[in-house]
Amino acid sequence: MKVSATHRSQLARVLMMEAESLALNAMEAVMVLSWMRLVRYLILNTAEGVLDVSFPGALAALARTQVFCDANLIETYLETYAKTQLITWDRDAQTIGLPPGLGLTARQIASRANGAKGGRPRKTPKTGVVADRRQGNIALPISGGKDVARENPAETRPTRTRAEAKLSSKSSSEDKLKLDAMFKRIGPKTLEAAKFDPARGLQNYGLTRQWCAMALEKGLTEDQAERLILGVVESVAERQIERGSPAGHLGYFSRAIEDAIAKGDVPEAPKTADERKAERDWAAAMEDYTSRLACGEADLRRPELSDFLAKAAA
Repeated sequence: MKVSATHRSQLARVLMMEAESLALNAMEAVMVLSWMRLVRYLILNTAEGVLDVSFPGALAALARTQVFCDANLIETYLETYAKTQLITWDRDAQTIGLPPGLGLTARQIASRANGAKGGRPRKTPKTGVVADRRQGNIALPISGGKDVARENPAETRPTRTRAEAKLSSKSSSEDKLKLDAMFKRIGPKTLEAAKFDPARGLQNYGLTRQWCAMALEKGLTEDQAERLILGVVESVAERQIERGSPAGHLGYFSRAIEDAIAKGDVPEAPKTADERKAERDWAAAMEDYTSRLACGEADLRRPELSDFLAKAAA
């Protein structure tokens, strides 16, 4: 099963809730495990995080095949989860839904809404006679009657060329060297993150220099700029591929990257190999802990992720 970036974000929040929610910590291990299986099913197998179980046998099938709990207890579990706001449960309509903390974020909801409408509207829609497709090839006069062939290309700026990427006049030569280094490091990586189709030909990553300049002006480090730019490009590229309309050039990502830089929306630094190993060891310890707790063992100490991270850092 392919898991999207949105699903990965939601599943990560499930793990955080399992570790931090007081309501879950107060429950027996079996109920915690059942809750995790239930919300994982809602995330991966429902369009909006809402499941209809109104048809005969649906609730029992859910308990037997997905939650793995006694079919006679499933409604009791649902009511308990709903009271502690771990799910939403409409007994009358027979629908189960994700809680607000695990549903789509406002940004994800807006993205889906824009996608359903066909994407963002044009920034400057054409008006007037030229907007009529029947007259799209009208030859418009050139101001002053100057022959295009005789124009000096050195004095004529192409109308679609972006402004050259520059730092402010207060920037030092050291900043300009930083910009050059950032561009050489990040530029080629943006093409890989964008997942362009090689069949469409080679792509130019010159626009990345503009993004790097903006990131430096914002005060971001080279590592922070790289995480932000590549993170936004990869996220938007995956979204467009899922919609069946992949981006064809880097300019498509400019708006999202400029917004992220303006907000200082820098992703967290990637985990080290030791940190990832610590998380795996903690997950295995948690599984052993819940299994032993379910078997009736008492006086067990709950494994804490911080202990494993500290051991890895030592």
